Amino acid sequence: MAEMLTIFDKSGRPYGIKEREKVHKDGDWHETFHCWMVHKEGETIHLLLQQRADHKKDFPGLFDITAAGHIEAGEDVLMAGVREIEEEVGLTVVPGDLVHQGDFKEELKEGGLIDREICRIYLFPWTNDRTFTIGEEVQDIVSVPLDDLEGLKDTRQIVKAVSILSGEEKEVTRKNLVPHEKGYERYTFHAIREYVAKL
Repeated sequence: MAEMLTIFDKSGRPYGIKEREKVHKDGDWHETFHCWMVHKEGETIHLLLQQRADHKKDFPGLFDITAAGHIEAGEDVLMAGVREIEEEVGLTVVPGDLVHQGDFKEELKEGGLIDREICRIYLFPWTNDRTFTIGEEVQDIVSVPLDDLEGLKDTRQIVKAVSILSGEEKEVTRKNLVPHEKGYERYTFHAIREYVAKL
């Protein structure tokens, strides 16, 4: 059965429901849930990135937000988040674990894909006693210092990341990161720093 999404006008008002495939083809605004998992090692803020499975249709093998996905028509945002985290990385969380950091409208065009997302951004303070059981959509979870990730300005730079699952060291570059608007990154990384400063 096709995944159905609520579609929105430019001002964020819902006005209909459409199949996910058609939403991306037509470039409709729709809701997504984004969860960035964060932890500190000493004074260093780390982000957890998922590495997408190689068989994924969009951006196979690239690094991205810890857990993210579409919010289905009629679905509560937090319940969608709980579902996505369980499906993608195998963590069981409750809505109260997730800290809302605001919303960001992001527009990306890749090939025939027109992706206009109203991103509902949440943080989750991860601790290493929480183990991951990755689903079929994800091949790895890596930890990378926020400062290093934020410093990736061009395709020649390389950042070292460490797999949470195996301890293996991996390289993160602009080329193997799922693309996001610069404004999205600035907004999200600033929110993460503010959140961690209050812990």
